[in-house]
Amino acid sequence: MSANLYKLYLVGPFRLEDPSGRVIDIKGKKSRAILGILGTGIDKARPRTWVVEHLWSGRGERQAAASFRQCIFELRRALRGDRDILQSSPHLLALDPARIWVDVDDADYLAAIGETHAKTHAKTHAKTHGEAPVFLADLNIRDPAFEGWLKDRRDWIAGCLHPVRASEATPAPLLRPIIIRGKAEGESLKSRTFNAVMQDLICKSIDDNGRVQLVDETSMTGLSHTDAERAFRVHVTSIEHSGGLGFSVNMTRSADGTIFSNLIRLSGAGASPQVDGFDVIDLVNEAVEQSLEEIAGYEAQIPVARIATALCFRAMKSLNDYSPGSIENADHLLVKAYDIDPQPVFLAWRAYLRTFLLGEGGGACAQSTREEMELFITLAEEQQPGNSIILSLAAFIRSMWLLSNEEAFDLAQRSNTLNPTNPFGISYLGMVHTHLGNFEEGYRLTRRANSLSVSPAAKSSIRYVAMRSAACAGRYGEALKIGEALSRDAPHFVAPKRLMGLLYMKCGRMAEAEKLVETMRLQEPDYSLEKMRDAFRASPLLHKSELGSVS
Repeated sequence: MSANLYKLYLVGPFRLEDPSGRVIDIKGKKSRAILGILGTGIDKARPRTWVVEHLWSGRGERQAAASFRQCIFELRRALRGDRDILQSSPHLLALDPARIWVDVDDADYLAAIGETHAKTHAKTHAKTHGEAPVFLADLNIRDPAFEGWLKDRRDWIAGCLHPVRASEATPAPLLRPIIIRGKAEGESLKSRTFNAVMQDLICKSIDDNGRVQLVDETSMTGLSHTDAERAFRVHVTSIEHSGGLGFSVNMTRSADGTIFSNLIRLSGAGASPQVDGFDVIDLVNEAVEQSLEEIAGYEAQIPVARIATALCFRAMKSLNDYSPGSIENADHLLVKAYDIDPQPVFLAWRAYLRTFLLGEGGGACAQSTREEMELFITLAEEQQPGNSIILSLAAFIRSMWLLSNEEAFDLAQRSNTLNPTNPFGISYLGMVHTHLGNFEEGYRLTRRANSLSVSPAAKSSIRYVAMRSAACAGRYGEALKIGEALSRDAPHFVAPKRLMGLLYMKCGRMAEAEKLVETMRLQEPDYSLEKMRDAFRASPLLHKSELGSVS
């Protein structure tokens, strides 16, 4: 920790110190809350609207804005000459990340707090954890939105401190799948480099989807029998031929040496495979999909252990038709996974599930479902900002549901940079392009994502996004083919059917359009083609397309 930094303590009572160690007195509760909110944000920043909505959710817009401005004035007055540490723009509020240290970002600091607490209770022979340090312990504000956020942050901090507390009995050991990264071999530096990059992409993609233990074959020691039951080796090999490259991925179970996957691709003569080339991306995704299938089976194979990652993958695998029962079952498994091992990506998947509940009609619970969606994805982003899956799901939610396309575009680009093979990242970057009116680029990216080998649960969402982007790009026939296939494979997925009626009308297939209207009215009595057309015409996302025009 640099001596020239401001220090913001959020675990325990709130405290802000300047670089000399002087405590800065922040009198107002909501002013302190703003610093706590910013201190836990990505890059120490939050949208101004997010801050207002979580501290003044019950007030009118003008009154909330006035109260917000008053708090900012108080903070700047308390900071005196260094008030520029608090940065403000029309849309964002931030703390200068280069000038402030925040305790919740320092894993060593949190570990020390947890260890001190554990030793104290060990000396007293306490059977319970007692009063562990609490996030913003002296701050309680009666605002439902803030209270929900605060509870989740307190639970997260408690989870961070828990592993170093005094030991306690658990029903079964917490285990994570072990992925062994094979030694990068090859006939030349070119092939060795390619093999190493491929292995890294596959292993990172698996880890981003859930949580695994990554081990390098060159530095690992022998596996115990228990470890070998939940371990497999990923090994990429390649052979140069006629100026091209043939490459394969082998995945081998450590327990018995069984090869459960052997995938092969060939590049053409004179062609050199690129990391962002279709063949490479498709091979990575096929390898990841088979790996997730393998891991999902660990729960049954090792019943005495608790493998949260296996529960997560089984949850997403079970999401086959987007019916309410299917979504509820997947969410229940994710809750269990998070209770076992509180990984941020599990929260992101729970936020993602809620987008389908909202899209299929949230009913009386729509408001609470939306609040949960926003809360889960925000927490996931804060806790693991380098996870490509979390960023891509956040981009989907920010663009599709929160109508924040600029923020979504940044998230999707970051996801794609971190892992250019992530199919969600490719698809949702295309979706945001479509929402911004870049219809051809949106169509190109979503079509590419739709061609990749991914799980059926992921495929349905990616196909629907490709359908929307194709429709907005004027490719109505192609969009209809995707929609018709979706209707067969996921009959409870209503969103594609809503759009299909409009597409039938655009293609002059009025009999099929009228038949679909009759079918849809069994689920949505007020459904009509005119209503759909008006919705697209008024949509802040898709109004630039021709879908809302009169045929």
